[in-house]
Amino acid sequence: IEALGALALLAHDHPDWALPTVDADAPPALRAEGLGHPLLPGDVAVRNDVAIGPPGTLLLVTGSNMSGKSTLLRAVGVNACLAQAGGPVCAASMAMPTLALGTSFRIRDSLEQGLSYFMAELQRLRRVLDRAGGGDDAPRMLFLFDEILLGTNAAERSEAVRRVLLALLDGGAIGALATHDLGLAEAEGL
Repeated sequence: IEALGALALLAHDHPDWALPTVDADAPPALRAEGLGHPLLPGDVAVRNDVAIGPPGTLLLVTGSNMSGKSTLLRAVGVNACLAQAGGPVCAASMAMPTLALGTSFRIRDSLEQGLSYFMAELQRLRRVLDRAGGGDDAPRMLFLFDEILLGTNAAERSEAVRRVLLALLDGGAIGALATHDLGLAEAEGL
């Protein structure tokens, strides 16, 4: 009851937000018009039209530092969670199938666990890949990656990122990657 009350209050406090369409049988793509980050004030939030999918494709988000790449991906993720919880979304409209969310944001190393930043990120990516291959009855994966594998040299990083993305795309996942590596746009298979 408390969760439903919280979603109802969110809808009441934001009458300009849309009630999304979430349909398990919908085409495997997420589409949103005027998508914004729900935690940013309306007069500050930058709204974007977003299309992620169909399977076999990904949204490559690039731009200068502080241009909003990470915020856009977070807006997609938070709104996808709100939509699947039955709440309103910070958008003019949004439609999507049921999706499992896999992310790689703000990875931390751990001296206590003997875990380097690079290993922590590899473990996170492995969990996303494992969940994406969850079987026929598992929901399709929506992956959102922000500048993954920064802890290695450019050539190795580019090839590793390409292979991770290809594995996800070959498995039917849809998603977006924020990166400064423009070469990925022309990488074989992407």
